[in-house]
Amino acid sequence: MKRIKNAPMPSAWKNYLYPTLILILLGVIWGSGYSIAKLAMANGVPPLGYAFWQSLGPAILLSVITLLKKTKIALNKNYLIYYFICGLLAIALPNTNMYFTASHLPSGLLAIIINITPILIYIITLGLGLERFSVQAFAGVYLAILGIMLVLIPEASLPAFSSMPWVVQALATPLCFAVSIIYIAKKNIAHSSITQAAGMLLCSAILLIPLIISTHEFYPLTQVNLPVFLIILEIILSSLGYILLFYLLKIAGPIFYSLVSSVVALTGLFWGWLIFGERLNFWSSLAAIFIILGISLVSLQQARDK
Repeated sequence: MKRIKNAPMPSAWKNYLYPTLILILLGVIWGSGYSIAKLAMANGVPPLGYAFWQSLGPAILLSVITLLKKTKIALNKNYLIYYFICGLLAIALPNTNMYFTASHLPSGLLAIIINITPILIYIITLGLGLERFSVQAFAGVYLAILGIMLVLIPEASLPAFSSMPWVVQALATPLCFAVSIIYIAKKNIAHSSITQAAGMLLCSAILLIPLIISTHEFYPLTQVNLPVFLIILEIILSSLGYILLFYLLKIAGPIFYSLVSSVVALTGLFWGWLIFGERLNFWSSLAAIFIILGISLVSLQQARDK
């Protein structure tokens, strides 16, 4: 039987299965970042040094892509201010904070905590009058808060009571993500998403340089060892994640993409189990279920409203 050229893609595959595979792949890539960061910190990579390479590396790769596509990165005053604010709030601060907490918390639980960003976005926008009240979203917020409270139960979800301050500090990362996303939505810059990401990542690297110099936490990629391999691996995965993110938005839209936080949280748990042998007890399992359900409820409601 001869293959028909230019045959249309089956609707079920095009509309559901294919975007779902892209979503799962993106979740696996992003969910792996928490375990890779934990491994890197455990093998002597300082958090600031790791954060620097995870800004500069993807910035270079995405810039190469924009050059190959013959797309210019806008560099006027307004764009530079925008890039630096986004680089600070969306990349430099949250990522560095996440890397500092990575060595003190189970990577699976860290993945869940970091991905409550949709919950915080809803709370902030509701408080600012930018979001309407929704019973579904409120239920999601309630479940997520209940889940976080379960995580904070001493000697139940956490390895030790001393880990509680690290959970509180880890919450600063999704808060930064939430504020940056609201800022990006309000600015509504009409420009290529990949060029925006490249500009933000480059500015994030520039912002981290003074901190690296003052703390002597630069980590050179001059040796062939496990830490360098982990840094390069995450640079590649992070860059691929940005590309898949924009592609998924293009083929499936924001409603479908809103599920990515739940997928990342689940895959973060999986990688934590596979790499570190992390096990969830009753309380942490219940917390994970509550938080992931909360993320899904709020994300779907926000996407539906938009």
